Amino acid sequence: MLLFRLSRASGEGLGGALAAIDMKAPEFAILHHLYGEGPISQQELGRALRIHASNLVAMIDQLEGDGLVIRRRDPDDRRRYLLELTDDGIRRLADAERAAREAEAEMLAPLTAAERERLHRYLTRLAGHSCGR
Repeated sequence: MLLFRLSRASGEGLGGALAAIDMKAPEFAILHHLYGEGPISQQELGRALRIHASNLVAMIDQLEGDGLVIRRRDPDDRRRYLLELTDDGIRRLADAERAAREAEAEMLAPLTAAERERLHRYLTRLAGHSCGR
């Protein structure tokens, strides 16, 4: 129950920080993932972020309309498209990352630097186990 409560609290903190720059958490997740992975298909993105395909289409359409993401034909398979960030998308991601760092700093304020480092290692290990599937 504690992880659930912390998840809710961190989601609210991140959501509020992103709302201040007119962004939603799923949009941030999409931009962040595309930056880290480079051009990938919409199907791969949906699987990685656990976003249902019908929901993802609307989000990608919006991000594309805002000039943050582009769809390009896959040179290896002309039937599919690859998604990638535009320069505006990279700048928008940088704004979101600043907002996320501020929200994270607020949430982790009670911990020392060493405790934050340990927590980060534990969370990374748990995420690899639970989210890597």
